[in-house]
Amino acid sequence: ITASTGISLLQNHAVRQDQRGTANGISTTAMSFFKAIAPIGAGYLFSWAQKHQDSTFFPGDQMVFLVLNLVQLLGLMFTFEPFLVLPTVGEECS
Repeated sequence: ITASTGISLLQNHAVRQDQRGTANGISTTAMSFFKAIAPIGAGYLFSWAQKHQDSTFFPGDQMVFLVLNLVQLLGLMFTFEPFLVLPTVGEECS
């Protein structure tokens, strides 16, 4: 609950006032979609990790740790202001 509240607050400050409704709609849709598929993906990842405990390159537990860190890194990157937005008419591209 704390993470979704924090992400909503950060997301509301990252977009302009006239884009907040669209951004909140996309955010809620994506959050619902990923909440639906997350148990499937986690179950697959954990069962794969149990089958590959004796691997030499990436044992199963280390792969789970790597995937969880990559998900956190993506979440951190999405908290910053979007850099692929078009500038408004009065602004110049630098």
